[in-house]
Amino acid sequence: MITLKHPLRFASRLMAAAVLCGMATAAGAVPVALNRDTCLERAKELPDFAYAEAQLWEKKGGGNDARLCQAMAQLFRGEYKESAAALEAVIPDLGLPPKVTAGLWGKAGWAWFNAKEHAKADADYTKAIGLQPTDPDLLIDRATERAGAEHWWDVLRDLDRALSLDGGRVEAIVLRAETKHRLGRDVEAGRDLRMALSLDPDNGQALLLSGNIKADRGDKPGAKADWTRAVQVGAGTAAGVAAQDNLLRIDGKDPMKDEATAPKKAGDKPKS
Repeated sequence: MITLKHPLRFASRLMAAAVLCGMATAAGAVPVALNRDTCLERAKELPDFAYAEAQLWEKKGGGNDARLCQAMAQLFRGEYKESAAALEAVIPDLGLPPKVTAGLWGKAGWAWFNAKEHAKADADYTKAIGLQPTDPDLLIDRATERAGAEHWWDVLRDLDRALSLDGGRVEAIVLRAETKHRLGRDVEAGRDLRMALSLDPDNGQALLLSGNIKADRGDKPGAKADWTRAVQVGAGTAAGVAAQDNLLRIDGKDPMKDEATAPKKAGDKPKS
């Protein structure tokens, strides 16, 4: 099975929220270093500094803006539980437009997801989607979280909705193929993989999964061809490494030993 990853676009969307909501404090209201836009930008670039600055700002009357900046700095510091709890506490008090509020609930969900608190992540993503039900990004993010919890039917429903809104999202198509494979629907998974590879022929995750499915049905040459291509296009990536290991395993070699060979164990599965 392929390695499931949270969409990489998320990091860039963290800072997009600052622009979307008109977050800047009125000019002259506070020193330039202590306004929402500046603090959020620093939270991304210098989270330790931004957190300390936002704490000072809160003491000087920065209020909810300062609390939000602290929460975002914690997120960029990798303090996921603390950030999620802080976001949940401040979001209802911000009074921001629905689109921006949804984005912040999504960030809280992402923080809980990284803290491996799947139920809490799901709850916050659901709040976000309730505010923006036609946002494919939020649906894909919740699907990724639900895949981490192995709630495959829920994953499939979210991805079907997301792809009905934006059918060209390759990462969602590949994740839906993975989901269908997990549910034993390999014919449909194969169709999704062909679609994904028609859009992105060098997608290592899709090639890895395609090889896994072919190996499961006994198509050793087809599996090896897909894995070889995955190694070629994904050198150094998780998909490329997994594909290389699978090439060794399918030939009865031990991927943990560069040159050693060992009898293939009964029931060995392709590596995800």
